[in-house]
Amino acid sequence: METLPQLPEDIIANILSRLPVKYLIQLKCVSKPWLSLISDPQFAKLHLAQSKNSISQRVLLITEPLESAACEASVDDLDDESKLIVELEYPAAMKKTPDSDELVDGWLHLGGSCDGLICVVFEHERIFLWNPTIREALELTKLGPFDPKGTFSYGLGYNCSTDDYKVVRVARPSTAVASNESEVEVLELKTNIWRRIQGLQSGIEIEGQGIFLHGALHWLASRQTGPKKSYVTVAFHMVEEKFYELVPIPETIKESKHDLLVLGISGDCLCLFDGCGYETVLDAWLLKEYGVKSSWTRLFSVHRETLHGHKYWENALCYTKTGKVVIDYDGRELVWYDPKEKTSKTFTPRNDWDWFQPAVYIESLVSPHCCYATNTRNDIDV
Repeated sequence: METLPQLPEDIIANILSRLPVKYLIQLKCVSKPWLSLISDPQFAKLHLAQSKNSISQRVLLITEPLESAACEASVDDLDDESKLIVELEYPAAMKKTPDSDELVDGWLHLGGSCDGLICVVFEHERIFLWNPTIREALELTKLGPFDPKGTFSYGLGYNCSTDDYKVVRVARPSTAVASNESEVEVLELKTNIWRRIQGLQSGIEIEGQGIFLHGALHWLASRQTGPKKSYVTVAFHMVEEKFYELVPIPETIKESKHDLLVLGISGDCLCLFDGCGYETVLDAWLLKEYGVKSSWTRLFSVHRETLHGHKYWENALCYTKTGKVVIDYDGRELVWYDPKEKTSKTFTPRNDWDWFQPAVYIESLVSPHCCYATNTRNDIDV
């Protein structure tokens, strides 16, 4: 009996790299060579590169139970919870003990996502990188003493020049009277050491989690010029490790609404949601050409009474490829709104905490251990 000819390994890798992550995890059981191939960090990079344009974003609902929702849900999927929602588990590394159901002590903050990795921070001291898709988590070196009354912003990004991931923390002490007193610290996975770098320009303040795009982290920032405050998007270059002003916000946005702005992402473009909160109108803007102020384009404008759940404070998370905006309603409901059809669908999680924190991410095979320093402790959760 003739045996089937074996395909070359590079062709097998190319074929497998085009499959969704959930199937690749199952295919690890086919054979030891496939297990080795799919577990290889180089294959994770190949898979990420192949699927960059087709990867759909998801929203991780950090609550109990832990759930993940598909941002690019179709109309049918929105009506079928089994297709819309996947229930996940918290990694053992983030629990008080391996057999405990409780997370480590401290208030949980989100520090952004990049290539399927999510940065999770407990009390601004314990920081984890977590890929919920492949169920791996890693605790990074603890930060030093901090001001519990200060303000903190985090970001997670990738440095293409060193093939390494970086976590950035911007801390502003409660005693600071000027923004240039902000302290900026960076950790590279290959060294697992926090180091201080030059801070923000004088007069600039940022808040929230950074959005990684085009080799830089991005925040919405305020700039104080005398008695007047203006808003710009600020970027942190991952290779040069320098902050710079990218573009101001659209001039048509009223100054009175600046505190209701949310920076988001749509594909490979930044977007800006104007009027999040209790305003009567929600506008969405897209920066079509990166770094060009004149390329701000209005995507849609919708009156709040047409939005389901308008009794809650809303936080627009992302604008999908199919033209829907995914909205977090006060950590209580997740809503997909179609501004063209003026329709919305709502998902209320089975929530034992009475609230959730949302983290927008993509599914990938990238392990938090891929670049991690080999001379430091390694917490793996498989």
